Amino acid sequence: MSETTPFSRRTLARMLACDILYQMDLTGEDLEKVTQDFLRMLQEGIEDERVPPQDIPGISLEHVRRLLGTSAEIEGLVSFASESFEYPEGIPEFSRELVDLYMSNREEIDGLLASYADRWSLERMPMVDRNLLRLGFAELLFRGDIPANVTINEYLELAKAFSTEDSGKFINGVLGKLVRDRGLGGEGDGRDYRGRGEK
Repeated sequence: MSETTPFSRRTLARMLACDILYQMDLTGEDLEKVTQDFLRMLQEGIEDERVPPQDIPGISLEHVRRLLGTSAEIEGLVSFASESFEYPEGIPEFSRELVDLYMSNREEIDGLLASYADRWSLERMPMVDRNLLRLGFAELLFRGDIPANVTINEYLELAKAFSTEDSGKFINGVLGKLVRDRGLGGEGDGRDYRGRGEK
């Protein structure tokens, strides 16, 4: 993508939340470190030039291909930040909420995701897909104020834009199955994410 993509603020916030989880997966660093680095990058400005995986110290192109899948356009998947967008100067509150939702419910979400992703272990999924699904599950399960069809469409479009050729169908299928099985219908199940620690 060489032109600025006209994403809505909510879509961009979802994309930035996925980028934070993606960087945690890629580097093994904790949320605080990745968030600080990402915030500094946003405040200092983002380079338009792509950063190919072979330029990341200690990570071979082969290893990245193994993590992302051989059919992925790897240079475009290193980071969403490698694209040219109108970025905010800070991490949007909605991005923080989504990341917090996933991190606070990681065990439940990853367990559900593993059971819903037919024949795909979390480790075998392309990293972009895995983290889009994690956020999609968090949003569907814990943000009852957002209609399920909106959530599914948002993550489907991000997958089509940034991941492998088949990722859109995969994301749509997994999120759709969760909605059908949980009877989420047009909206989430109404659980208040602010009360996620309460049983």
